Amino acid sequence: MKRLMENINVNPTGAGTFGFTHFAELWNGRLAMIGIICLVVGEVTTGKGQLAQMGIVGRGAGLLVVLFLVGLTVASMLGYYAVGVAQRLALTESQNSATPAPADSPETAPSAPVPTAGTPTN
Repeated sequence: MKRLMENINVNPTGAGTFGFTHFAELWNGRLAMIGIICLVVGEVTTGKGQLAQMGIVGRGAGLLVVLFLVGLTVASMLGYYAVGVAQRLALTESQNSATPAPADSPETAPSAPVPTAGTPTN
């Protein structure tokens, strides 16, 4: 289960970015289910669809709403995954900087002292 959560970029530890915690997402799902039930009850009691109840009627009105919702979903998911990618890159960067350089690399090779002005050179 933990591996599945890592693959979909949900933080079950509770330390999330922008409020994406396990607890918040659990309540988000519960409230979404209650909202869908309210939509169905409203449609059954009034005899009108949800868009007609909100006054969105006419040719192409439903398509406009669907396109708006799809665009909103895509934009929010791109932002959500961009945060996950940035966190993984920062983690990789910090792990790479913590790795010591090999003994034969130029970074660890001893350097010759640089003469300064006024010191004799051989």
